[in-house]
Amino acid sequence: MSGSRSAAGASIALALALAGAQPVTASEDLRAPGATLEKLAGDFSFTEGPTADAAGNVFFTDQPNDRILKWSLDGKLSTFLQPAGRSNGMYFDRAGNLIACADEKNELWSIAKDGKVTVIWKDNDGKKLNGPNDVWVHPSGSLYFTDPFYKRPWWSHDAPPQGGEHVYRLSADRIR
Repeated sequence: MSGSRSAAGASIALALALAGAQPVTASEDLRAPGATLEKLAGDFSFTEGPTADAAGNVFFTDQPNDRILKWSLDGKLSTFLQPAGRSNGMYFDRAGNLIACADEKNELWSIAKDGKVTVIWKDNDGKKLNGPNDVWVHPSGSLYFTDPFYKRPWWSHDAPPQGGEHVYRLSADRIR
């Protein structure tokens, strides 16, 4: 796992260098002048996938506890969905649905505002996905998601079903 993450880090550093961006060192402070860091909540096992809806409410996952949480504009923390398919990366689409990489069964989900789940992608060429991890929705409505293999304790497979780690695109009309 660390090799994949190191390679990803090197790729990001290379992309930034090619774009002319200067790397940030550990000693640099990225906060705006006068900004302070404030802890809002704790007692999570492993948080992932922060994203905000059109109103500005922030949603994130606590993957080992199998839940999606919502930090509302009025400062209240609540559980939006549990169980949540061990969701990881998330992003809102144009219609306000929460798109989630639900890696419990290696699926891509669309979650309506009322919490109703629709599986929008679960296999490729008849084989289960490796473990959808991060997702982004293009303004056109197309979805892009990563499908690496980071072995999870709840999986029964020990090798990537897809035979490699990939990035996929799903068109706005959901046709592959």
